[in-house]
This record gives sequence, C-alpha cells and structure tokens, in this order.
Amino acid sequence: MEQIFPQPNLSLGIIEMDKAHKVLMREIMSLMQVPNFEFVRRLPHLVELLEMDFRIEEQLMESMDYPELRAHREQHAGLLGAMHQALAKAMNGDYQLPRQVLNMLPQWLLWHLVKMDAPFVKALKIAGAKPINHLVFKPEQQSEKHPHHIGHVR
Repeated sequence: MEQIFPQPNLSLGIIEMDKAHKVLMREIMSLMQVPNFEFVRRLPHLVELLEMDFRIEEQLMESMDYPELRAHREQHAGLLGAMHQALAKAMNGDYQLPRQVLNMLPQWLLWHLVKMDAPFVKALKIAGAKPINHLVFKPEQQSEKHPHHIGHVR
C-alpha cells in the first residue's frame, strides 16, 4: 500500500484527533482497493466517519471560541458536499466521480491537517489544554458548559 503522508509519524499530538485521522486514512486506503459493489456499500460509512470527526472538531472549537471556526467549518462543508454528491452518484451506479473524490481525499486531508488542524491544536495548547488519557481539558475551566476535550464532547 502506498504511503499517504511524507512523514510517517505526522500527528497533531492530540490522541483522539490522531486516532480519528488514522481510522479515516485506513478506511480511505481500504476503500480504494475494493470492487464497485463493495465500494458503494462502504462509502456511506466513510462519509459518517468524516461527519463525526468534523462535528467533534467544530464543537471543541465552539467551546473555546476559536477565531478560525468559520473558515474551518467552510472547509469541512466543502468536502462533505463533495462526498455527498459522490455518494449519490455511486448509489446510482456511476463510480467515476466518487472514485476521483476518494483518490483526492488523502491529499485534501493532509492539506487540512497541516493548514487547518495544526493551527487549531497550537491554539489549544496556548489556551492551556492538557491531554489526559484520551481527553483534553483546561483545568481552570472544567464546566459542563465549556468543556475543552476531544472525544466525547457534551
């Protein structure tokens, strides 16, 4: 299998985000290898994984009033729009666009990771978020209203 990232250990240092990105990449790479009948069956799961990952990121950004939330959300929405269009085509038996979208997805995710997620993680660290097991929180702001963690955002 071809290596997606130029640096094999490229990570953000936030355990849950890194895990989610690895799961996404494994699913993408696996999906690239399957025949069309399995592709159309599994593509909805990939879309769900992306939606869940983006929702968690955005909820965390909201909770800390991240100034680049709007731009981040626009990037997520653009990709999800393309994924939903690709899914509709695949469900109608047209696999050309869906496979093209899937093939560009690793590079899009790498760009997004470097240009969008990394600055967000830096802002988290500047704000004092600390990783504890799989959670990230800011000790002086532990409240139900604004928890700073990744994973199970309330």
